[in-house]
Amino acid sequence: MQNLVADVLIKMSKIEVEAKELTAQVEAQSLLLAAIILTLDKTLTENVTQTINQAIVTAAKESDEIMTSDVDLLLSHVGRLLALPEFVKVKSE
Repeated sequence: MQNLVADVLIKMSKIEVEAKELTAQVEAQSLLLAAIILTLDKTLTENVTQTINQAIVTAAKESDEIMTSDVDLLLSHVGRLLALPEFVKVKSE
């Protein structure tokens, strides 16, 4: 019984480490994207935003496998990522 509990705890700790690694990767990518967008001028930033949103919507329309809730969730996350540079810019001024 002790071995079972120990095995479960080991597996849980591995899952936690993997989750933390994934979280760190996502956060790093978010910061990198924000830094890149901060270097762009306003027109180019708007073009990037529109292109990304159009690509998501087009992909959703072309595929029967993509659910509307997934598209909404993705657009929400992309919107937050693209808003991050403006937040950083305002806070740094």
